[in-house]
Amino acid sequence: MDQVLIDRIRESGALGRSGGLPGIGAKGPENVGGRFAEIVAGLVGEANQKQIEAESAAAGLAKGEVDMMDAVVSLNEADLSLRMIMQIRDRALEAYQTILQSI
Repeated sequence: MDQVLIDRIRESGALGRSGGLPGIGAKGPENVGGRFAEIVAGLVGEANQKQIEAESAAAGLAKGEVDMMDAVVSLNEADLSLRMIMQIRDRALEAYQTILQSI
């Protein structure tokens, strides 16, 4: 799941060629938090969409309109997306608590 997040950050252009965050150095951060927020918002939106698709697939399976394998794949994708969002939340909370402890 970490690699998915890293790949998503690279796709968005938030990471430079060196793999580090741009704008951090002698000049200081340049809207890095805004980029991170956009990435997380996009991931949450995608996870929500997968949940909606999984719900629809489960209803279609109950009606006999959707193949069992398609429904299982959709439900597994939704589960993985939700787990990834929970990991991001947990790590953000850990970072926040670490920052509070260091103050």
